Amino acid sequence: MADVGSLVGQTVGGIYKVRRLIGHGGMGEVYAADGKGGEKVALKVLHERAAQDPDLVARFQRESTIAAQVKSPYVAGILGAGKDRNGRLWIAFERLVGEGLDERLRREQYLAFADISPVIDDALQGLAAAHEAGVVHRDIKPANLFIEKRPLMPAQIAAGEPSERTRILDFGISKMRRRRGNRSEPSLTAFDATLGSFAYMAPEQVRGSARVDERADLYALGAVAFRCLTGRLPFEGTNALTLIALKLDREAPSLAATTGDDWPQAIERFLSKMMARDREKRFASAREAHEAWRKVRDVMGDAHTQRPTNLVTRDSQDDDYTEITDVTAPDGIDPFRIP
Repeated sequence: MADVGSLVGQTVGGIYKVRRLIGHGGMGEVYAADGKGGEKVALKVLHERAAQDPDLVARFQRESTIAAQVKSPYVAGILGAGKDRNGRLWIAFERLVGEGLDERLRREQYLAFADISPVIDDALQGLAAAHEAGVVHRDIKPANLFIEKRPLMPAQIAAGEPSERTRILDFGISKMRRRRGNRSEPSLTAFDATLGSFAYMAPEQVRGSARVDERADLYALGAVAFRCLTGRLPFEGTNALTLIALKLDREAPSLAATTGDDWPQAIERFLSKMMARDREKRFASAREAHEAWRKVRDVMGDAHTQRPTNLVTRDSQDDDYTEITDVTAPDGIDPFRIP
C-alpha cells in the first residue's frame, strides 16, 4: 500500500492538485486540493488495499452517488467523483472551514443550550433534505456534524445571518430508501450487517441496518443533543454488549436524571420523543422534529448555561467509532466484535 500522504503534490483525476493531507483512516485518505478553476476541495481517495475489496469499492462508489442526491446548504456538497488513470477512486467535496462537533466536545466537554440549539436546528434541516431525497444517513454522530465558519458580507451581518452553520458529512454507510415504482438499491454483504456507531445507534439498528428508516437518524441526533447538553451519553457501558442490552431493554434517561438538574419539560419531551425505544413513537419526519425543535428553542431561550451538576470528564473520541459487524442482535444477545 502507498505511504500515507503520498499523493501530496500530485494531480488526481487530471483535475485536482493535491496540497496537503487532512486525515486518513482504514478505507482512504482525505486531502486538501485545488481544482483547475481555483476551487478548494476536500479530496477523498480510496486506499489501494481497500480497492481490492469489491464491497468497499461498492461502498465508496455508493457514497458519491447517494451524496449527489442531497442538495442542501446543511449537507456537505459533492463536486465530482471518478477514477484517475492510475485506477484510484476519488470523491471531491466542498472544503469547509471550521471544526467537527466532536472536536468542540473534546475541548468543551458539554455545550449550553444556546450553543447546541443552532447545531441541532441545522442538522434537522439537513436530515430533512436527505430524507426527502430518499436517503437515510445511518451514522449521525458528532464527528459527522461539521460546524462551518462562514465569511459573511456586511449585508449578511446586518441581516443577522449566523457566522456558523452545521453541515452533515460522510454518507459512506447511508442507504437509499425504496420509492414507489422503483426497486430498492442492490444489497451489499457488509450492509446487511449491523453498522453505525453504537453510542448513537437506534435500538432497531442494533438488530441490523438493512431495514432501518429515517427515524433511526432522528434517534441518533437526539443522542447527539443529549451528549452535548449533559456531557454524558444516554447509555454508557464498558463494552458493546452492555450498550446493546441497555438500548434494547430501556428507554433513554431524562436530562434531569442524568445531570441532577431541573430542565424545562419542553426539552425533556422533545428528547424523549426523538430517542423513543419504539420508532413508532418518534417524530414521523425530520420536518416534524424541526418544527418541534423551534418551539423548544422559543421556550428555552438562553436557559441552562451552567455546568451540569453530574458532569463526568470523558474522552468523546471513543463515542465516534463506526462499527461494521457480521452479526445481529436477536433477543438473546450475540457477541459483537469491536474494532
